[in-house]
Amino acid sequence: MKIKIAVVGLGIGKMHIKYYKQIPDVEIVGAVDTNPEVLKQVSNEFNIRSFPSVDDLLSETRPDGVSICTPPGSHLALTRIFAKHGIHILCEKPMAPKISDCRKMIDICEKNKVYLMIGFKKRFSPTYKFLKEKFEGDFGLPKWTLARFALGRVEKEWFWDENDGGGPIRENTVHMIDLLCFLLGKVKRVYAEGGNLFMPEFSPQIDTAIFTLRFENGSIAGVGAGYASEWRFAKEQVTFVTEKVICEVIGSFDNPRNIQYIYRNNPSQVFEKYFEQPDGFFEEIEHFVDCIKNNTRPAVGGEEGLYALKVCEAVKKSVFKRRPISF
Repeated sequence: MKIKIAVVGLGIGKMHIKYYKQIPDVEIVGAVDTNPEVLKQVSNEFNIRSFPSVDDLLSETRPDGVSICTPPGSHLALTRIFAKHGIHILCEKPMAPKISDCRKMIDICEKNKVYLMIGFKKRFSPTYKFLKEKFEGDFGLPKWTLARFALGRVEKEWFWDENDGGGPIRENTVHMIDLLCFLLGKVKRVYAEGGNLFMPEFSPQIDTAIFTLRFENGSIAGVGAGYASEWRFAKEQVTFVTEKVICEVIGSFDNPRNIQYIYRNNPSQVFEKYFEQPDGFFEEIEHFVDCIKNNTRPAVGGEEGLYALKVCEAVKKSVFKRRPISF
């Protein structure tokens, strides 16, 4: 039996459709967007039905699951609609503009007995899954981590709106924050320096920050993030250092293809691994479908989405308050 899927929001939603199309057990029953030209283009490209509104979609069909790929300010309202129809939800990050909205989304989905999965694709990246296994095995847990995760220019109004995307620290850096929590555990303290350095038209929204995270297990991490690059030059570089191993992840932004590592007791020998498709996007989509098919809870749900948002807000608060923020 086919798993029926709908996609709402056809920006990043087009990538969701692309990967759903690669799964034999999936039937895409509808795509929703308010832009008629985008609807027509997507409908023709993927040979799927398109709808100008969620109401139109639900009057015609009832999917088993939906990808919510609209700006974050709409996530709570859409979650409420689909959950009440008993439809499982994969919601793009960030989960919502407010902590209280995240909690409402979790409660709504639990009340209506539907799954809520948050689109933290880096957890499904073959690169970082390899490292997760190694950190829990012979590498040992990183004690020192340094990440460069600076994105290129984004000029969409909703991206910078504090009541919607919330700027690059919330809308994009949330990926790296969730990844570090996935690999290293809970955060104990945040300290950040940053501000509106490059995009005065969106002031006072924070456009860039450099921040440190101290984790409950004693690990420390530094992150450079925000609009501090341009897309042709944007890179993803993360160095992890354990008692036994020094490891570097290198790739273009959102494509951590290469890993190099050495063991401290044999620093002359360099090990290398290469990953053809490292972003984790397909694996994320496949996992959501499997959860619906097998009636199993997603590996990354609303609680993880809420926690990552709390850390994002602590980074921003630290910039404005000019002091560390403790959890």
